[in-house]
Amino acid sequence: MYKASVLIISTRKELAIKYKKLIEALKQDVFVSNDLSDALAVIQKQHVEFIIISDTIKEKLSDFIRKIRVLTYSSRPIIIAVSKSSDIEDRLEVLDVGADDFLGEEISKKEFQMRFKAHLRRYIESFINPITRLFDKNITIKTIKRTLEDDNSASYLLLKIKDIDLYRKTHGEIAYEKVLQTLSAIINSSLSDDDFAGHINDDELIIITNPMQAEKIASFLTFAFDNILNKFYSTTEYNNNFTIQSSDNIQEVRSNLMHLNIAVISKDNNIQNYIDILNELNELIKLCSSPDTSVYVIDRIRLNGVVTKQNKKNKVLILELDNSLSYLLKSVCELNNIQAEIAQNENDFINLYKTFKPDVVVMDWGEKKQSGFIKLAQKISKDNIKLIFSSSFLNKKEILKTGADLYMPKPYEINDMIGWIEKFLDN
Repeated sequence: MYKASVLIISTRKELAIKYKKLIEALKQDVFVSNDLSDALAVIQKQHVEFIIISDTIKEKLSDFIRKIRVLTYSSRPIIIAVSKSSDIEDRLEVLDVGADDFLGEEISKKEFQMRFKAHLRRYIESFINPITRLFDKNITIKTIKRTLEDDNSASYLLLKIKDIDLYRKTHGEIAYEKVLQTLSAIINSSLSDDDFAGHINDDELIIITNPMQAEKIASFLTFAFDNILNKFYSTTEYNNNFTIQSSDNIQEVRSNLMHLNIAVISKDNNIQNYIDILNELNELIKLCSSPDTSVYVIDRIRLNGVVTKQNKKNKVLILELDNSLSYLLKSVCELNNIQAEIAQNENDFINLYKTFKPDVVVMDWGEKKQSGFIKLAQKISKDNIKLIFSSSFLNKKEILKTGADLYMPKPYEINDMIGWIEKFLDN
């Protein structure tokens, strides 16, 4: 639920209290001020969207509105003037200098509320994503800022659909929009009235909720997304758990199906602003590495200390049945400062795999389907080791089904292979 911040500027206390109660009844946040300097402080701190200005102020109403409009040019709040004057010229002058509406003090309570709701509806609709009907980045950032400034606890969930860009490219814009609409519907079904959901990018979402509910929401969303995934793919794609984009004679990186990744953090004293929130969420979500299922990760405890630097990935294990090609690969790897070992056969590979502990494996399909190699490939994939599978035969589908990260048809350029090895080592 989104709450707008409303500022009432009036020197007559009973009038300000009257309007404050009417707006609070609509479940919006209301602040009261009686002069320009105090009003500007509230506008800046509370990111005010509505300003109601009474002609009880000391300055001329039109002059005051002109100042407010200039000073709030970047945020462009809705300004509503309230006056006891019924003179048409007064109304026109106020509207001409920047007010969005003019109300007479004699207006009924019900009409006042209905007019306010109409303005609120138009304001919100201007910040709604047309695909998901969730709030856009502007409202999302503003809501994060407000949660950081109040005393209530809050948790923030960053949602990213892994591989959705590839899905958009291969399945088209309509299918892409359908995925986002479905995720939006799932999100709305899981949130309470006090929770917030909005975009931070076109296909990245932020949820703000109570810390007690954060993990339940993350768990439900990942479960629900995986259970509707089959609706977005053909039966063959879904059963294979990957998508093929090109023909067998073209090399191809394994294109996994979409999955939902979620990072969860809670507000604490180390967070200074909304940028800290977004940075921490983006760093945390990198830990969601599963290629086969939707996952969430929660930053439960913050520890102070030194993080041990990880060793750079630099080891390649080669199982190539063509001896001359295997030695050529090893030599070129070493020329590029990459450690490389050659396995002569399946048993040799198993021993080296345990002792050498490679970061990337280059494997040959062989003259015919090698059942032992297929089992090795499946194990490598489960160990989350990058696997390049080369082949002289047009069998891309079979190779990618083993879990290989890259299908490379033979003959290939050595420099092309080295380029892919270096890319996988850097990931």
